[in-house]
Amino acid sequence: MKKLLIVLLLSCIFFQCEDALVESPKSFIAKSNFYKNADDANAALTALYGSLGNGFFPTIWFMSLVENRSDYCDGRGSQQTISIMNQPLDNTNQARAFGSWNDLYRGINRANTVLDNVPGIQMDEKLKRQIIAEAKFMRAYFYSSLVKYWGGVPIRDKELTDLSQIPAPRKTAKEVWDFVKADLIAAIPDLAPAFPANLSGRATSWSAKMLLADAYLTTEEWIKARDLADDVIKNGPFKLVEVKQPDDFLNKMYGPGVVTHEEDIWSIHHTPTNGNLVAGYLSRTVGGVALGANGVFAWLPVMRSFLGTWDKKDLRQQYNTYSFLVRAPGDTVRLPQPSPLFKKYQDRNAACGSCHQNNIPVFRLAEAYLVYAEAASQAENGPSALATERLNIVRRRAYGLPLNSPALIDIASGLSRVAFRDAVIQERGYEFILEMKRWNDLLRTGTAAEKIKATGKAWSDVSLLFPIPVDEINNNPAMTQADQNPGY
Repeated sequence: MKKLLIVLLLSCIFFQCEDALVESPKSFIAKSNFYKNADDANAALTALYGSLGNGFFPTIWFMSLVENRSDYCDGRGSQQTISIMNQPLDNTNQARAFGSWNDLYRGINRANTVLDNVPGIQMDEKLKRQIIAEAKFMRAYFYSSLVKYWGGVPIRDKELTDLSQIPAPRKTAKEVWDFVKADLIAAIPDLAPAFPANLSGRATSWSAKMLLADAYLTTEEWIKARDLADDVIKNGPFKLVEVKQPDDFLNKMYGPGVVTHEEDIWSIHHTPTNGNLVAGYLSRTVGGVALGANGVFAWLPVMRSFLGTWDKKDLRQQYNTYSFLVRAPGDTVRLPQPSPLFKKYQDRNAACGSCHQNNIPVFRLAEAYLVYAEAASQAENGPSALATERLNIVRRRAYGLPLNSPALIDIASGLSRVAFRDAVIQERGYEFILEMKRWNDLLRTGTAAEKIKATGKAWSDVSLLFPIPVDEINNNPAMTQADQNPGY
């Protein structure tokens, strides 16, 4: 039975499962007839980026898991138990975690397919190196998403083509992070520095530097994280988008019509045919008015978190949450309970819940400023004037103030290393609402239990990691139940 399961698993990796049961010689393209030219290389790369389409990873269920684990967001309906922090995930959400794992490894296998086959193609060498570098970036992104939330995982660095490759032992978190860093270091020299706006969802050398800085930040290699962030700030082709009113965030950064913007380092792009499903889980139709289609309001703001004390003069507060809708000038309707709701990623003109076109940012320039501030202070045993200034530049933008002029809302100089880091982490909380950052920030700083308990919830360490799929343990001969994460 175990052998049969492995065969079926491989069939579903390499083919559509239903196609594996039907012989169709006219439409079948043998691998030996593919990977012959640059078009084939680009097709394989396109399939790799297609791993970011709607499924489990990253939207909707992976994002639901990491957001509804955080202190500021609660799941509703079938997602409610994601936010119960003193017991394991229920069966429904374990299945969502398993689906996210499978999507991540499917993406890894697509990256490995590029890396194993494109080097042998006769084509322009510079373009070939760039395609290989993009595959390494994507593989690093997938593995970084696994190691943050599952801990150490099996490392697969070759395309799956044979049953003998199924055994893969669980590696330590350090080994996975080392693998991620090696891929990024190798990729950066060959990645393009920029793409036209219509290709802005592809990886550049700057997005790889940000992913590497994020890896160093998580593993507390402060000097390396600081220097990479500084490079992005000083030498990258980016600038902070200035805002003067709350809707500037929508119109200039997060709205459905925004393909890219000056601050965008790397984002997951959505179109009407590959829609952003997140918006449908945030909004609610009230009085015939909604901020998006469907509107099942399944992700709820936790007002006993920092959201409840967020300064209302902060334009991010006004943009990210709402308690009323405007039907017409002078005609508003207030939300019933639960209220308020999240406002991000609104698309009033979406025809359906899967038609929202809002991109989801992965890295923005604001994060480089905050990575620098945190890493520099940690490396230097306290905040320098520059670290403090870069934190304050992000804060000033949030209040619609001139970026480079001191302001009353500035974080004061002279904080201790610990107090300054707390201020940076809090600023990240404000800045990256619903951008898949907060839960990892709580995990990597060791403050998850403290912040969750502060909202009045019970806590258990079972919530620290997601479960490894049962099928992985059963079908991978190099793993046993002893490899499962605690509590599952």
